[in-house]
Amino acid sequence: MAYMTASDLTKMMLEFLKSRGNDVWRNNNLAVKGRSFIGRKGVPDVIGYSKKYGQFIACEVKAIGDRVSPEQMSFLINLAIAGGISMICQQIRDESIIVKIFNNDGESKDYEFQQGELRQKKNG
Repeated sequence: MAYMTASDLTKMMLEFLKSRGNDVWRNNNLAVKGRSFIGRKGVPDVIGYSKKYGQFIACEVKAIGDRVSPEQMSFLINLAIAGGISMICQQIRDESIIVKIFNNDGESKDYEFQQGELRQKKNG
């Protein structure tokens, strides 16, 4: 798989989540030059809700070399504990795409994105 930009990964996750019956959209949470930051730090790149279950969904997207901030991690863990669906989509150095999905205890499991599907990543 080739290198993907954060924008490419965001589009991929939007398509994937929408294809699973969710209403999701890109959350632009950027500072504006000349103004103080308005909004909440740590809110993920993709947000929305499950049409079937009504759960809030959040996905933070990171390209190769990008890191999740403490505020972003806190948001995702707290959302999962509260019953929402939270995840991080990140392309890693070997060009594979890993989606980390958080459980309601704040722990997570890694899945690999392959051909439009998530497959649980095998350890080792």
